[in-house]
Amino acid sequence: MSRIRRSLVVAGLAVAVALGAALPAWAAFSDTAVVSTRIPTLTVTGPASVTVDDYCYWEATGGYWSNGRYVTTFTQMYRATVSWPASSTPRGVTGYAIVAHPAAGGEAELARTAAGTRSFTTTVPASYLSAYRATVSVRTLTSYGWTGDSPRTPVLSC
Repeated sequence: MSRIRRSLVVAGLAVAVALGAALPAWAAFSDTAVVSTRIPTLTVTGPASVTVDDYCYWEATGGYWSNGRYVTTFTQMYRATVSWPASSTPRGVTGYAIVAHPAAGGEAELARTAAGTRSFTTTVPASYLSAYRATVSVRTLTSYGWTGDSPRTPVLSC
């Protein structure tokens, strides 16, 4: 093929490509489809109830010498076992947090348990009860970070 002929073919192809790109596409496409946009949601629930089995007692916590005699000092203690049923959340429950809610506001996490644990026992000075007038709830913890709280107990007291 001669040089002139090759140049004319290349120039012709370049013009064809340029004109083809400039023209609008004549093909048309239309189709419809019905799709579901329903997104399922999950609700994390706390345990349905919380039970507190508690009692108060006096514990010897020290003493002192007075007039040649040893005087024992006692502190009133409060012992409570908090128990709850499993959360009805269908998946992802990793454990539970036992939470105290002081009457003045805020909250304090007392402990965390594994998913299979349904009770927690603690002992504190009974003076905490009158100082904080707290209620207790149990919080469901999940692997995806969502939580749900149980109803609160009545105010704890001796």
